[in-house]
Amino acid sequence: MGDAPALARSFASAWRATRPDAPADFLDLDEASLEAALVSLLAAARATWASVTIDPDAFIPYLAARIGTDVPLIHALSPRAGADLYLACGCAHGDAAALAAFDRALLRDVTAALARIDLGSTTLEDLRDRIRHRILIGESGALPRIAEYTGRGDLRGWLRVVAVREALGLLRKQKREERVHLELAHIDPSSGDPELARIEQLYREEFQSAFREALASLSPRERNLLRQHFQQGLGIDQLGELYNIHRATAARWLARARERLASGTRQRMRERLQVERGELDDILRLIQSRLDITLRSQA
Repeated sequence: MGDAPALARSFASAWRATRPDAPADFLDLDEASLEAALVSLLAAARATWASVTIDPDAFIPYLAARIGTDVPLIHALSPRAGADLYLACGCAHGDAAALAAFDRALLRDVTAALARIDLGSTTLEDLRDRIRHRILIGESGALPRIAEYTGRGDLRGWLRVVAVREALGLLRKQKREERVHLELAHIDPSSGDPELARIEQLYREEFQSAFREALASLSPRERNLLRQHFQQGLGIDQLGELYNIHRATAARWLARARERLASGTRQRMRERLQVERGELDDILRLIQSRLDITLRSQA
């Protein structure tokens, strides 16, 4: 499609399709006026993001689906909102030039917003990369957050708010996980707890067998990661260089491998043991507390 009168018809068709119950008189511009507004908006967007080329066939329906009914249409189609939505459209569709433009022009705003948060043990770089992924890529098949931007307010302001909200959610989840890990790690037979020492003595053989089976069920890469980290002492940065991946990716790979090993060991212990629920819970907590020690000696 070119930039001819078809822009207005494409916009009107997409707008009505996404809002079948909207007021019939909202599209109060005649076709020529709507066309002129869209041509102007598209020209401004292309001028703002000169390195980004989005086909009108993709952009105009994207724009129409995000225009609300709370302001007159002529105001909703402002060049500023159009330019921000143009870049958002490219990012939502995975356009490489749009993603690069986002990183050049807007990623520093994410970094600045996150720098004001108490990050705890998380590095600013890691958190920024995770937030960027959620905003631009999405997770588990979900649409990226950038697709939620509707052009109301400037993109920079929207981005700062979303980045902070996403970061706080991730940090809360991380702190919960760290707290659970610390609680489990403190359960150690060497602490002098005679009951846990008895459990370790009784079920050591079952644990070792379950551990070996769970370890064997991992992929070769997962076993290598665990061996390199726990036996060879390679840190996240070294693993990242070894596998030619970002350190955040290396950390996720390692955490996933460790969790798969832990859950596999727990499952096999459940299948082997016929004990009361309370004792089984103690056994499983003990497994978690001893896992890293066993990894260092056997992985």
